[in-house]
Amino acid sequence: MISSIKSAVGGLFLAAGLAFSGAASAGITLDTSALKSDAVLQLTSAATGASASARILFSPLGNTTQLTSVPVFDEELGEDVEVPRFNMPVTKAKISIGWDLKIHANSGESSRSALFIKRGTANLVLANFAIDFDKEIVYADVIQNGVTTAKVEIYTFDVVEPQKISFKNLVLNQSVKIGNLKFTQAAQDTLGNGLNLAASVRAALAELDFGTISILVTSYKRSPKANATPFTAADIPS
Repeated sequence: MISSIKSAVGGLFLAAGLAFSGAASAGITLDTSALKSDAVLQLTSAATGASASARILFSPLGNTTQLTSVPVFDEELGEDVEVPRFNMPVTKAKISIGWDLKIHANSGESSRSALFIKRGTANLVLANFAIDFDKEIVYADVIQNGVTTAKVEIYTFDVVEPQKISFKNLVLNQSVKIGNLKFTQAAQDTLGNGLNLAASVRAALAELDFGTISILVTSYKRSPKANATPFTAADIPS
């Protein structure tokens, strides 16, 4: 009975041009570049202040756009602080369907979304962001001096608003918010070396919660569709 259900569901998805993998569940990779599907990174007030103190500046590249800053109450200062937000279109999502027919988001990608990070004369780019919900890791390619290091572990995270997800009529709708973004050791080393940060600054940044990423995948069409071609060193403005 289970075998026949799997075969029928698998045939339906394959007929729709979706890719399958895995033995216990169907792994489905979806192109979301033509949908209004976004991941919004919002820094904390602490991360904003620490970055400013270290003279670290962030600016968008590729698909990334900077949204209007929002006020967030800073408990240490006792006042609101304007924090930056960056939108990165979600270009790919991978979900799985268990034997119980429950749907789970495994990962998502914001290909071609990039952040230019500058400190004095030193700079680097984080590009082609990806979130692995199973491992709770945010990845990005690191580009510096024309050299790309692919899929570096940038942040660990916690899910702060559990995912809501549906795949009715082969259309994905998903919302989830991750937070408590903490630099991994790889990110601390890569950014610390790349931006010439002193040991004390690296240690301070390593302790920070850098913010949240709110993901919303909808069935509404995006026009024009997001460019899903990976961001490379050749795309960095001279």
